[in-house]
Amino acid sequence: MSKVLTTPKGTAVYPRIDTPDTKFNEDGVYSCKLHVDEAAFKAFTKQVTDIVEREYDAECRVKGKKLKKSSSNPIRITPDGDFEIYAKQVAQRQTKKGLLTFTIPVFDSKGSKLPTSPAIGSGSTLKLSVEVYTWYTDLQGFGYTLRLKAVQLLELIEYNNGSSSSFGFTEEENGYINDGESLDTAFQEEETAQPAGINF
Repeated sequence: MSKVLTTPKGTAVYPRIDTPDTKFNEDGVYSCKLHVDEAAFKAFTKQVTDIVEREYDAECRVKGKKLKKSSSNPIRITPDGDFEIYAKQVAQRQTKKGLLTFTIPVFDSKGSKLPTSPAIGSGSTLKLSVEVYTWYTDLQGFGYTLRLKAVQLLELIEYNNGSSSSFGFTEEENGYINDGESLDTAFQEEETAQPAGINF
């Protein structure tokens, strides 16, 4: 049974696909929460559960006892009632052979790989390719994560990183101009002019 699955299409929530998040992990983490409809959620949950239960039984046989299960679950119903699938992938990992780096390939609706990933923002419609990765620790017990392998972009809502247009501002004629900069340019320069070594 393959451990690589394709999620149903859904709406992206706080995706970090083109650039990894380094706020809590200096190695960086690509991630995406996907909200899907109930029927698709149930079908996908069954696919994942079949794999996880098989791996759990195998691990119990190896350990010679019934193992406790971790409370962490990347497939869940949120407090707001959304049917959520969460996948992630570290951006780099140190191995015996050296530093191993990862990127997340993005494909369009026809299955063609994009040369570069656009700034995929919340509200985009996606499918995710994920690997069901199981693990066990004495402290947490037996659990699993969904490793993000690739993304199919069906509808793009581009992340604009706080540009003037995201606040509803437009350029006005005969108004104050700061050193000839446009509103978007001024916002972009403020975003990038952060002290070195600080992640936001």
